[in-house]
Amino acid sequence: MDERQGQLKDRAGLDESRINEDFRDFLVKWGPRVLIVVALVALAFSGRRWLTQKADERTDEAFVQLALATSTESTSPDTLLSLAQQYDDVGAVAHVARLTAAEAYLSAVRRGLVIGATPDAAGQYPEDELLDDELRGSYLQQARGAFDQVASASGAAAIHTVRAHMGLAAVAEAMGELDTARTHYERAASLDRDAGLGTIAQIADARIAGLDALATRVVLPASASLPRPEPVAPDDRDEDDPFGLGSLDFGDLGDGLGGGMGDGLGGGFDAPPAEEPGTGDEPATEPAPEPTPEPAQDPGQ
Repeated sequence: MDERQGQLKDRAGLDESRINEDFRDFLVKWGPRVLIVVALVALAFSGRRWLTQKADERTDEAFVQLALATSTESTSPDTLLSLAQQYDDVGAVAHVARLTAAEAYLSAVRRGLVIGATPDAAGQYPEDELLDDELRGSYLQQARGAFDQVASASGAAAIHTVRAHMGLAAVAEAMGELDTARTHYERAASLDRDAGLGTIAQIADARIAGLDALATRVVLPASASLPRPEPVAPDDRDEDDPFGLGSLDFGDLGDGLGGGMGDGLGGGFDAPPAEEPGTGDEPATEPAPEPTPEPAQDPGQ
């Protein structure tokens, strides 16, 4: 009995030793590989977290730069286009920057002034800040390029695409390409209705209805062909008669007013002659009659 128990203990010890040997062999063979896999998984999670944080920081930085670039009225289109290229991976920022730059070019064309033109103290612009035909065409081409980049971008928001097609239509109008303008207006209206907006679609429809009127070119007359006003004669009026009434003849009416009416208005009416007593239109008052004395009576009667 004791011998059997001893054999069982020896067998259990051998089994335990074999298990330990197997585990040790497993650790020797697979332990480094398991540790490498665990380390790679932890590193992947850490790297993903770091990349996400950097992407968020870049997005915040892009929006801050966009807000700074559009915070003033004198926004430089070149600055906005450079910003769009720098943050091209941040879709919303790049699209808004390009749209704003293109609209700045269009605004300069409508005003007829170069970008950044400032008036003087009298509100006038110098001659070199007025937009000539060559620069006007350059502005329109740059606006068209920026609008087209947004309109053809994949994954752009509907509001940005609609805004880009409206801008392309405005550029086509300015360049006299009315059929192209009609196409972009129709595309903008369709996209706007599909997105469930509808406000820009109404504007686009109104612009389409007015394109036929733009087909008739209105030619304004040149300033040289306009009639010139006649020169005004120097003021030679009499100081005593500023209205020139002294040379007019009013006949009996003037005599009734006490002399020439022109003289009266020029320097004042003449006072009528003073009436003498008893010579007026009213009859003179007659003196009261004296009382007649009664005859004296005879005392003898």
